[in-house]
Amino acid sequence: MKRIIVFFHTAIAALTIFAETANELEYEEECEFDRFYISAGATIFLPQGGNGQRHLSGATGRMGWYMTEFWAIESEAAFLENSAGLSLSALWHWWGYERLDPFFTFGAKGWFGSQAENIGPKIGVGTFYHLTDSISLRFDADATLGLKGDEKMNYTISAGLQYSF
Repeated sequence: MKRIIVFFHTAIAALTIFAETANELEYEEECEFDRFYISAGATIFLPQGGNGQRHLSGATGRMGWYMTEFWAIESEAAFLENSAGLSLSALWHWWGYERLDPFFTFGAKGWFGSQAENIGPKIGVGTFYHLTDSISLRFDADATLGLKGDEKMNYTISAGLQYSF
């Protein structure tokens, strides 16, 4: 229970800083971007240094909302073999082409279960490849700094599809 509380405190602190920054940005109702999205895909969990642990694979799902053309808030749930991960992140599109759309993420992530235990801040990088206006391929890689848990650093790589409403 303490791990979940630490996770939510870290997530709330990160998103409070983000919200103050995003609040200063003006939101235009007439923007040509979609506001809500969901995605699903596969993920691989890689512990730092191994320490006798092997990598884990599983599924991940995300749900998010664009506050501006460049900023979004998203939540993530990942399900691995005997473990699960929860994440709350901000997503920043720093460069955009017509189809290729790279981004950075930052927030908090927690891994809970028998094979993966780690809670702390996370940073990541990824890209979208927009197939249509609503459907995109999504690729992510992130690192979680372990403030609470056995591992000091964990990495995840994921790929999947995203649908924007």
